[in-house]
Amino acid sequence: MSIFPVEPLRQAFLTLPKQPRQSDSDPIDSRFFYVPTNQAKALHPDILLVEGGRGVGKSEWWLQLSNPEHLKLIAAISPRSELEHAECSVGFGEKLSSCYPSKQVLRDLLLTYDAETIWNVVISCAVLDASGRDDLKNGIRKYQQNYDYSEMAERNKDDELYSAKKKHIILVDALEYATDDWDTIKKLLKGLLQVALKYRSFRAIRLKIFVRPEMLEDSSIYSFSGGAKVISNKLSLEWSKLDLFGLLWQYLGNAPEGGEAFRNGCEKHFQQKWEQHLDTDIWLVPDAMRRDEALQRKIFHALTGEWMGDSAKSGNPYVWLPNHLEDGLGKISPSTFLAALHEAAASDDLLTEEQQYPLNYQAIKKGVQQASLMQVRILNENNRWIEILFKGKEISFPCDLSDIESLWWSGNMREKLEDAMNESGAIPPPGYSESGFSLEGIKNDLITLGIFQPMLDGRINMPDVYRVGYGLSRKGGISPVK
Repeated sequence: MSIFPVEPLRQAFLTLPKQPRQSDSDPIDSRFFYVPTNQAKALHPDILLVEGGRGVGKSEWWLQLSNPEHLKLIAAISPRSELEHAECSVGFGEKLSSCYPSKQVLRDLLLTYDAETIWNVVISCAVLDASGRDDLKNGIRKYQQNYDYSEMAERNKDDELYSAKKKHIILVDALEYATDDWDTIKKLLKGLLQVALKYRSFRAIRLKIFVRPEMLEDSSIYSFSGGAKVISNKLSLEWSKLDLFGLLWQYLGNAPEGGEAFRNGCEKHFQQKWEQHLDTDIWLVPDAMRRDEALQRKIFHALTGEWMGDSAKSGNPYVWLPNHLEDGLGKISPSTFLAALHEAAASDDLLTEEQQYPLNYQAIKKGVQQASLMQVRILNENNRWIEILFKGKEISFPCDLSDIESLWWSGNMREKLEDAMNESGAIPPPGYSESGFSLEGIKNDLITLGIFQPMLDGRINMPDVYRVGYGLSRKGGISPVK
C-alpha cells in the first residue's frame, strides 16, 4: 500500500507553477512562500549586491520585499534575515512604474548626464519619498543646484530611522531591461555602484541591488575608488538540492487538495509533524525535512518509487531529477524544478491502473522534457542569437567545438546573427564587439551563461536542461524534443 494516496497527491503536484511568474504578477500566495536557509543572509539589509542567474528568484525577491505585507511575513518566518524593522522602496525594476525611470527616459538622460548623477537623484527620491522621479530632468537640475540640501535631508532621514531602530532598503533589479546594449548596462551599473558606496556610510539607509553574474565579470564596472568595498559585499542566490526539495514540501504541504494527505503521511510514516505559523494558515516545513538529505530522499521516493527504470542501474529520482535540470554551471532554477514536476503530474497518458505512486519515472522524464522547452523559450526571448545557433541543427553532444564550427558559419549564419542584433529590444551577448560575432566570443558567452559545459578532455557538453529543448541529441541521454 502506498504511503501517499495517488490521486490527491497528483492534484497537490498540479499546484506547482508550470512556468515562471511574470514581472507584473502579484506577489506569490503566502502559503507557498519559502525562504531557503542560505538565502536568508542575502536578504539581510546590510547585503548590498545579490547575484543570481536566470530564474533563481532575484525578481521574485524584489517583488516580495517591495510588498509591505509580504515583507512582514518574510521577517516573521525568517528571523535570520533581520527584516523585522525594515521598510522597502523601489529604485528600479522590470515593469513600468512611476517610481523609477523607463528605458526611454534613461536613454534620453544619458545623452546629457552621467549614470552616477542619474542614480543619485533616483535613489535620493526613493529615500525621501519625493516626487522628482516624475520629472527627472528637472529633478537632476534641482539636485545639482542644491546638492548640500539634498545630502542634509538624506542624513536627517537616516538619523530619524536610526533613532527609531528602523532600516530603509531601496531595491534595484533588472538593469538588463534598462537598455539594449551591454556597454550602457555596464555604464548604468557602475554609476549605481558608485552611488551605493555613498550609502555605505549611512547607518539605516541601504541599497540592495539584484544582478546577473555576467554583469559583474567586467572589472571596469567597479574600477573606481572604493569599488572593491562594494563588490566584496556580495552574496549569491543559489538553490541546493536540499533547498529545492524544501520548496517542494512547502507547496505540497499547503496544497488545497492533497496537502492534508501529504502532511499526515509525513507524520505517520516519517515522524515529521507540521505546525502552522502563528496567526496565519501557512503550514511550515518541519526542520528535518529542510536539512536532512536522507529523509528527503525517503519522502520523495515514497512519491515516485525508488528507481528511474526497471532496476537500480537506472538511478534514483531524488538524484536523477536535479542532475538533469542543472545548467553548465551546476545551478538549478527553482521554476524549472517545479515546472518539471507539474508537467510530470499532468502526464495523464503515462498513468497506469496499477500505479502505486503519485508520479512514475516515465512521467518525470517527460516533465524534464517540458521544463527544458520552457527554459529554452525563456532564454530565447532576449537572446535570439542563441536560438539561431542551434535551431534545426544536427549536433550530438559531447563533441569538439570544431564539429559545430562549420554548422555555425555555413550559409548566411553571420548575417542572421547580425540581423538578430538589429532587432528592437535585442541585447547583444557580452562578447559581441564592433567587429561582430567571433567563434571564441560565442563559445565563452555560452559557457558564461551555463549553456556550454567544458569537459576535461577538451570537448564541449550541453546540459539536458538546454539540449533537450533545442532538439539536440546525446548518446544515452533523454530524447530531445523535435
